[in-house]
Amino acid sequence: MDDQVSYLEYQINIAEAGARFTARVTRDGGLIEHDGRASKAWVSASCNTRERALWVAKNAIDSDRIR
Repeated sequence: MDDQVSYLEYQINIAEAGARFTARVTRDGGLIEHDGRASKAWVSASCNTRERALWVAKNAIDSDRIR
């Protein structure tokens, strides 16, 4: 099951594969800067729960790891 959450000006998509969850962060109409580069999306490492994947994505946004 995939689902989407809006957070600030970002869209966070949570994808489930097996028993693991991955967050993919995008922004309408713009690139996302992360790790010294810009791309259409930032993807988290896989997490054990949907809530953890969502927390990881929100934390990356809040801490300016992705902009």
